[in-house]
Amino acid sequence: MTQKLERSATLNFQLLSKNVLTADEMEQYELAQLAGVVMDPSVFKIIIDLLKMNVSPTAVLQMLKSMCVGSRKKVLQSEDLALQQRHKQPSRGRIASGSGSKRTESRR
Repeated sequence: MTQKLERSATLNFQLLSKNVLTADEMEQYELAQLAGVVMDPSVFKIIIDLLKMNVSPTAVLQMLKSMCVGSRKKVLQSEDLALQQRHKQPSRGRIASGSGSKRTESRR
């Protein structure tokens, strides 16, 4: 009997659409892209939803600026670290080989 129960069980699934924007929101998104705003559609949807909930546009802008500053700092720090590592490794080899050749020439 348990085998019949397992076979007769049904599973319910809900399909989620990948299109997060409505037709009107898609037009606004395309307009923003034409204006030079590069943004993921899901992020754009969140911003539109915040504005629909009467969140102050100034507050949204300040939030976005603070998020950008934080991500820029992380990017700049990682770039600085990478540049420091690149410059340290080759410069050590050049200094050591250059100074070594001068020392051998002065000794001879």
